[in-house]
Amino acid sequence: MNWLRKSLVRAGILSSNRHKSGDKNEQQDQSVNVPYDREVTGLNDPLKEYMAKMLNLIRELIIFCLLMMAISALTNDSPPKVSKAAAATPFLSKNALVKDFYKGELSAAIDYARNFEFSFIMFYAPWDAQSQAARKEFLAAANYMKDYVVFTAVNCWQPQSECRNQYNKVYRWPVLIVYPCFGPGIKYNGPISAPHMISFLYKLMKPLKKISDTNLNFEEAFVVAELNALPKSREFSVYYTIALKYLESDYEGRITFYVKPVKVSQNKLSLYLWNQVRVLDIEPGDWKVAPILNWIIKSSESPSSWLAPSGSKSSLLSDVLQPGPSLILFTAKNPLHSANDYYMMLQEVAHEYKNCDDWGLNYDMATKRSRNLLEYQKLKRMCQVKSTPAKLNDVWSLSISAPFVNSSSNKLTIGNKQVDCNSINLGVREPFTCQGLIAEKFPDVPIKSGKFKNALRESELYPTSMWRQDSDPKSMQNLRKLLRRDKCRTFLLAEELTKAIFVESNIENTDQIDISTLGCDKVNGSLNFIALDSLRYYMFAERLGIDLSTKSDSSAVVILDESLETHYIMQGRINSTNLRRFVQRFSNNTLTRSMKSSVNVVHNYTPSYRIRTEDNADTFTVYVEEIDSTNFLDTIQQQNKATVLMYYSKQCSYCNGISYVFLTLARKLSFVDNLQFARIDGDINILPWEYTMEEFPTILFIPTNRKEESRVYPSNIPITVPHLLGFILSNVDVSSKLHVMYSVCLHSQLEKDKNICMATIRNETLSLIDKTLTYWRKSNNRHRQLLLHNLKQLRQLHFLFNHSPDDYKLIESYFKKLQVYEKGHNTTSSLYLVKDEL
Repeated sequence: MNWLRKSLVRAGILSSNRHKSGDKNEQQDQSVNVPYDREVTGLNDPLKEYMAKMLNLIRELIIFCLLMMAISALTNDSPPKVSKAAAATPFLSKNALVKDFYKGELSAAIDYARNFEFSFIMFYAPWDAQSQAARKEFLAAANYMKDYVVFTAVNCWQPQSECRNQYNKVYRWPVLIVYPCFGPGIKYNGPISAPHMISFLYKLMKPLKKISDTNLNFEEAFVVAELNALPKSREFSVYYTIALKYLESDYEGRITFYVKPVKVSQNKLSLYLWNQVRVLDIEPGDWKVAPILNWIIKSSESPSSWLAPSGSKSSLLSDVLQPGPSLILFTAKNPLHSANDYYMMLQEVAHEYKNCDDWGLNYDMATKRSRNLLEYQKLKRMCQVKSTPAKLNDVWSLSISAPFVNSSSNKLTIGNKQVDCNSINLGVREPFTCQGLIAEKFPDVPIKSGKFKNALRESELYPTSMWRQDSDPKSMQNLRKLLRRDKCRTFLLAEELTKAIFVESNIENTDQIDISTLGCDKVNGSLNFIALDSLRYYMFAERLGIDLSTKSDSSAVVILDESLETHYIMQGRINSTNLRRFVQRFSNNTLTRSMKSSVNVVHNYTPSYRIRTEDNADTFTVYVEEIDSTNFLDTIQQQNKATVLMYYSKQCSYCNGISYVFLTLARKLSFVDNLQFARIDGDINILPWEYTMEEFPTILFIPTNRKEESRVYPSNIPITVPHLLGFILSNVDVSSKLHVMYSVCLHSQLEKDKNICMATIRNETLSLIDKTLTYWRKSNNRHRQLLLHNLKQLRQLHFLFNHSPDDYKLIESYFKKLQVYEKGHNTTSSLYLVKDEL
């Protein structure tokens, strides 16, 4: 702290004589500092000198305080202060049908859900884009299912909330779970759309069906359980839970669960597949959810299936396409329709294609399709008639102590007292029923209205209950009306989403097209039959050059062979005959490879990039032409025009940097008329084999008249402007070489570089004139006339390069004369002959 003591001494606060035993250095400092301050400040007055010293002291004290604050901040181990999170706000409207626990009250939400038979809960994060997109769909599903399911939302992102603390490792929002009134929740893993959620909830509300030998409604397979179905049956409870948990793994419910109530000592479970029946014999003690559900999922196999890629990084589609060729059916899958006729047609063809050993099939797909068509037509006629539901009459009820009586019973209970109607003395009066005597025998029971009292005496109108048959909402008649209303309501919503499509009846005889043995080739492999929803996965069809928006049924069929990098698109109408013929022709290797790709489909959202000129904002200058598979051959096969073509991919980040180099050189060579620059997306364009590249970026040079002598830019040389220019100069013809060099010289920015460039062109012109004269002496008379014409043009060009190098219009005219002259002499052109000699 000597420096502080020195400062105090200089300020006059401490006396310099206090430390007489100080070292010589201090004394020297004190003797030096005072004159230094005086010299700097130029003050000899004692008061002014004292003020100057005080200012120096204050300055040093400030520096000392700042230093101590920095040391304190570095040595402080307390955590940094974090501001409080913003207050939670409702994510949904207060008047919505969904109860929003926006503060993250997880326990309150679960307790609220358990009070109902089914409750659908959306766990969301308010900032998440997918949660915000799901809000509209969730509210739409809630509005439709409000009579059957309670919808709830919980904010699981609010800091320090109960839901956030419990589910802090969730990596994707929203999370949708259905909570029954008992048992664990069932997670919904389907698309976030109202129709799919409604379909899932309907399947969840009725997970089991009673077996019927005449009408089985299923999609791919079904399970039949023979077990004890009496109330409080443990086997039935386990089977019911299995059906619910299966919907968690397959939200579409492609396997249907049937129950056959029997009195048996051992349960029997049968899985009906398309060609066999698998039976699970299990001991009563092993009748558990997990092992049975795993057996059903692992044992299920089908020659055709729906695929639903998740939309994120997934290998689902590649795993199916990699083993061998696959037949893909793009068709609209409406989740609210019970069946899809196009997919059932695909199942029928796949069953025939895979039936190598002439197995006996478990169900007739053709009959099932015919029955579905009749049911659809019947439902359509029924739902077209608009009927208003009957208005229920007002029901007069007793107070809380009043009984609910039934005329079919002779005994009724009022409170804790049981009354036998047969023991009531009716006397000589007109007989009444037991209900009619309640008011007289039990006067302490309060009656809400005399109207209800009179109604009780009219017992003949109430054969089963206190309500009329048409007024009772639980009566058989009204339950049928309710079922009909729900069917029509769902049907009309499904038709609004997308109308059901059915395959047209075939006039041709399909028996003549036999494909039953084509799928038995173990060496070359067989087709995989898959289906994709064209409403959700239309972009996969666009990649193959299929525009589903132009098709009335939004359907298409394509065979994709990943190993051969080719695909075949089926032409004509989609029906059983054409589909069988398409499969047969593929097996016989008589199909023509499709050259269509995603560029054949016009996208309204695809941007086009142009270069705007400064002179005229309405005109555009395109230095690099974007081509696709439709105009590829027409572009590169133009006569008297060389092409520099770059293959790129949108997935290639390195291609972006190369594009700048490519565009820069294309702008510099824009004066060369017989040289064009183009690029093509090699990832989405399907080209002939000889023009297909496997690496991106790849630059290909296609000469003017000798297209077969194309050159690929060497992969071991970096792609830069000088290297790419040298690659072009080494492959162009002689006249184009001069033209390319002149175009580069015109774009030189510095005068010195431009003069050097023009000198190089003059030397190149003289060398070409010399070689042409040498060949002129060796040629015959016919060739001498051709060479003489070229010599005149070269002489004029050399003269202009010397005296008027900036007169590019005149120079361009002489270059064009060379091109016109060579147009009719592709292989005998003098300049080509000179080049061969060189």
